[in-house]
Amino acid sequence: MIVSSKCKITNIKKINETLELITFEIEKYVPWEPGMFLQLALDKYDPSEPWPESRAFSFASYGDKKAKILVRKSGEFTKRIFNELRQDEEFYIRYSFGDFILSDPGDKVFIAAGTGISVFLSYIDFYIKEKPQDNIIIFHSVKTSDELIRNYLDLSIPQKIKIYSFVTKEKIQEFPNRRIEITDIINKLDSRDCSFYICGNDNFVKKYEAELRNESFKNIFTESWDRNFNPY
Repeated sequence: MIVSSKCKITNIKKINETLELITFEIEKYVPWEPGMFLQLALDKYDPSEPWPESRAFSFASYGDKKAKILVRKSGEFTKRIFNELRQDEEFYIRYSFGDFILSDPGDKVFIAAGTGISVFLSYIDFYIKEKPQDNIIIFHSVKTSDELIRNYLDLSIPQKIKIYSFVTKEKIQEFPNRRIEITDIINKLDSRDCSFYICGNDNFVKKYEAELRNESFKNIFTESWDRNFNPY
C-alpha cells in the first residue's frame, strides 16, 4: 500500500558540505521493509492535485515513525533540500516503494559506494531491533573518511555485522587507500552460501555483479541510483 504523508524535520546531521543525514517524523506511519525507498516532495501536496515534483531516497532507518534519509547535494532538487529544509520544517513523502528487500533470512554480503550505504543502514537498524541471527558483511567504498559508516550511526554495531571500509581519496591508517577488489570480498567469506546485495551508480553495480558472477556466485541483487523511477 502506497501512503502519502506530511513529515516534519526533527534533526539534520551535517556529514560534510554536500551530505546530510536527515531525521524526520512521519505523520501517517506505515511500516516498511529494509531496502525500500520513498518519494520526497518539497512543495505542498493537495490530494486533489497531481503529486508534485519529487525525488527518490532510500530509507536509512527502520521500524519507527521517526525515519532517516541520506541526502547528497548533487542537483537542483537536492540544492533546494539543503537550502529550504531546517529544524521543524515540513515536507511530503509517498512511500514505500521498491523490491530490493533485505529482510529475507540468510547470510548476506552488502557492497556499497558512497551514499549507496543508505539502503544498508536501514538493515543495520532492522538487525538491531529485530535481532536476526544472520551473519552480515559490509564492504563500503568512500572518497573521504567523513563518510564512513561510523559517522552515521549513534548505536553500536552488532558483533555479527562485519564492516570493511575503503577510502579512495584520503590516506587513513586503518583503512585501505583504494577501491574494493573482488579478492577482498571472497577472502572474507566464511561460506559461499550467502546472498549479495550491491548499491551504487550503474558502473559500480555492473562491475561487482559481473565479477561475482565470474566467480560463479548466483544470488546477487542490485540497486542503482542512476536508474530513473516513476511512481505512476
